Amino acid sequence: MEFDEFLKEVAPLFGLQWRPFRRRGVKRKIEQRVAQVGLAHFDAYLLRVRKDREERGHLSEFFTVTISRFYRDRKVFDLLEHSIIPAIIKNKKEKDEFKVWSAGCANGEEPYSLSILWKARFENKFPKIRPVILATDINEALLNRARNGRYKESSLKEVPEEIIRRFFKTEDGFYVIDRSIRENVEFKKHDVAHEEPFPGMDIIFCRNLAFTYFSKECQMNVLRKISGCLNEGGYLIIGKDEIMPLAYPALFVPISSTEKVYQRFRTHP
Repeated sequence: MEFDEFLKEVAPLFGLQWRPFRRRGVKRKIEQRVAQVGLAHFDAYLLRVRKDREERGHLSEFFTVTISRFYRDRKVFDLLEHSIIPAIIKNKKEKDEFKVWSAGCANGEEPYSLSILWKARFENKFPKIRPVILATDINEALLNRARNGRYKESSLKEVPEEIIRRFFKTEDGFYVIDRSIRENVEFKKHDVAHEEPFPGMDIIFCRNLAFTYFSKECQMNVLRKISGCLNEGGYLIIGKDEIMPLAYPALFVPISSTEKVYQRFRTHP
């Protein structure tokens, strides 16, 4: 059995499409795992994965997406700063929470970017509104790395210099994020495809995850979940190269087709 054939068989077990995982790095990791468990071919490993739930858990980690950086797709954060967040805050009362969910947060750059944006641009204007940023991923190792808040310089290439000076310090060749930014973010292990979502959200980031890697059926399930846990008029942001399932017009209105921002339908009395 060739690797592509293996992917075609195994990806549906996780609700995934197989083509995005044809990368050489994924193949190398799976080949190493096959050898580690004492098997010689993908055929035998496929049988093992189908029978052994624990082994499926090991394999699922190789399908985890880890690529991220601070302020990724900067125009999205400009739109948040100048349009989306002000529109949300306008309808908030004192002591309300501003709730954001970063699904598939990987190393934490995305939720920390949101915390930085709030701290730098909104905290002084709205001191009685509390930001609550939930960051989830299926991979516990990535979550632990995110909690440590230590990053290489390459992760910060889109961050303005003034923000780096204000919210990061250098330590042993890494950039360490300030505690005031970290305390607004809660990291939690969660499988967006198979576990219940988190209600009452104002904004949900689901970029370069569900609508790139998940099967079409799984994409629709995730989209319905997201719609159900967004507040009326809340916003969904997906990756700039992703395409929403065809049924999305029943749930969302596109706000920015270039930045892939969608707003949940409001219900009117």
